[in-house]
Amino acid sequence: MNQLRLLKNNIDSFCAAVVGMLLIVVFTNHGGVGISPDSIYYKSAADSLLKGQGYYQFDETPLILFPLCYPSFLALVQFVFRQDVFLFAPYLNGVLFAAVIFLSGCILEKINQAKWLKWFLLLLIVASPGLLEIYTMLWSESLFILEILFFIWVGLFYFNSYSIKHLLLLAIVAAIAFETRLAGITVVITGGLLILFVSELRLDKKIKHLFIFGTIACSLISVNLLRNYLLSASLTGVRQKGETPFAENLKYVGNVLSDWLPFSTISKGYPLWVGLAFLTILFVVFMYRFAKNKPHPTLEKIANIFTLVYVLFMLLSATFSKYETINNRLLSPFFIPCLFTLSFYMTGWFKLIRTPLIKTGFLIFSILIGAATLLQYYKVNLDTYQENKEGGIGGYTDDDWVNSEALAFLQKDKTLLKKGMPVYSNASHAVYFYTGEHLSILPEKAHLKDLDKFNKLPSFLLIWLNNEDNESIITLETIKQHQNLTILKEFKDGFIYQCSPK
Repeated sequence: MNQLRLLKNNIDSFCAAVVGMLLIVVFTNHGGVGISPDSIYYKSAADSLLKGQGYYQFDETPLILFPLCYPSFLALVQFVFRQDVFLFAPYLNGVLFAAVIFLSGCILEKINQAKWLKWFLLLLIVASPGLLEIYTMLWSESLFILEILFFIWVGLFYFNSYSIKHLLLLAIVAAIAFETRLAGITVVITGGLLILFVSELRLDKKIKHLFIFGTIACSLISVNLLRNYLLSASLTGVRQKGETPFAENLKYVGNVLSDWLPFSTISKGYPLWVGLAFLTILFVVFMYRFAKNKPHPTLEKIANIFTLVYVLFMLLSATFSKYETINNRLLSPFFIPCLFTLSFYMTGWFKLIRTPLIKTGFLIFSILIGAATLLQYYKVNLDTYQENKEGGIGGYTDDDWVNSEALAFLQKDKTLLKKGMPVYSNASHAVYFYTGEHLSILPEKAHLKDLDKFNKLPSFLLIWLNNEDNESIITLETIKQHQNLTILKEFKDGFIYQCSPK
């Protein structure tokens, strides 16, 4: 009965979910989903798992850099459908995006948001260029965002009942999220802080719930990290120290937020102030709601504290550890929770206004801002669709890679890859994607020990593709300083060399 009522009340959410799924299929019509180097790590580990060899990546070393949940998910999907995940990834991602939209609608319906506001927020989610980017790529965020929404959904039940059943379910969802992405630690921290700050639980019961939640939520990642250490004497692989200052990272956050906001051309001129204002507002709301122990809806407190914890985590981790610049992909997990928080303040402010004229003015202003946001999203999506339609989504499935002469040769003739010597490439991810052959990754400039070991290799093959632009690995000129390079094959877009030390 409850399930039927849930479906009946969320016909609008279902319709929005179908639209979202169709958008993903349309956006990926030319060439399929986008494939990045991270996608190859996930997919190669899934392939290895299906072969019964464990979680090994395309260079035949253990997968250490990423948690194991998403590769496991890809392996499970491939096992069930008996097809390579690349072939049906547009439909898989479409279903995941539809689930995100539908669950968002269910959450909004459960907290009794006004229908007009629910529809507006669903439109923002469906049309969000940031979310469409995520779900047109083979990235773990596509699963992680759904897990965050499940965490919020279960949290609505737990923080209204404090039952052990819902606590266990909340902890299991948090454990899966943490095992999907290392940033899932923010889900665990969010759950811990929420339990810590509730006033309805006695201290002894609060400690008990914290212990149960923390133990279960950290269980999967703990096993994963132990496995990593036993295989490589490293918990998460070799990580370089951060080189980007905190203020610079805050600018990057502001840039992403500007893309999400209306009139982005204006706000993009002040990214630091946008990022600082956003972080300040989150912190002030947190202090006001929690330190003052004010009554507030369950969804608001979950969404607010998760957004604050997630933003702080990304800022601090990007400052102390070096990885890709903070961008839409990294911040997308808090887009929907942020919308939830915003919806509460919109309805709260609307209810506080007593003067009919001012209330009407506020409503018209909100509609105009919403329309401007949707119009901006439409223009961005239209431009993106035109690019995807003409050349495919950026990554290893776009036309530049599909039409690669070198890769076409390696697909047809793999004898060079089987000469019994190590094979390296500046685009080893792409070679694996197109040939299925395992090969080694060129060392990064910052890893001196790996460089020294590489320079002492007696003989190896080097596949150098001009399409790849990876500034972190050693250059061809550097290799030539230590190796004699003999051209075995020459192509329009690259070379195959046999290398021997000078």
